[in-house]
Amino acid sequence: MSRVSGSYRAILARADEHFDSVMRTQPQNLQCGRGCSLCCYGLFEIGSGDVPVIAEGLEQLHPMRRQKIIRRSLEIVESSAHPNLRECSPEEKEAFFDRTQATPCPNLDDEGACMMYEHRPLVCRTFGLPLRDGRKFIGDICELNFTESTRPEQMSAAWDLKWEDVLGPEDEFTIPEVIVMIARARGWL
Repeated sequence: MSRVSGSYRAILARADEHFDSVMRTQPQNLQCGRGCSLCCYGLFEIGSGDVPVIAEGLEQLHPMRRQKIIRRSLEIVESSAHPNLRECSPEEKEAFFDRTQATPCPNLDDEGACMMYEHRPLVCRTFGLPLRDGRKFIGDICELNFTESTRPEQMSAAWDLKWEDVLGPEDEFTIPEVIVMIARARGWL
């Protein structure tokens, strides 16, 4: 069984609590909800801390659902000419993310809901919120959220980037890549 460290679980819980707090205090600025999957299209980087989270989620799925997600992930990795993000140049990385910007996450069901919601990566838990680095406002990510908000509303809702959000070149993966890696390691593929 996979083990997710307690400190990383605390980070994920902090992210969930922050998002829930913004949803309670600023519902007019968040369009997020079940089935809204705009942020689930286009591959993006996740960190190594998310690998055991995803592994745990895959373990808990019904075998048929797990195989469906693994099959989708393998198709994405193979059809996109997925590079090793930890070894490619910034230009190669940018080209890869450009060509996969319309690729749906392999965890999406037919209604646009995440099949591994409780085991989603950190970035998925904070997507849709504005970002800041301490007191420095960085910006909005989702085009649907905070369109008519004030700067104070944005700042209070912004996810404050910490060390766990910063990815070094040795710590960059995509969700489908991680799913395939786990599936191979567990003998599910």
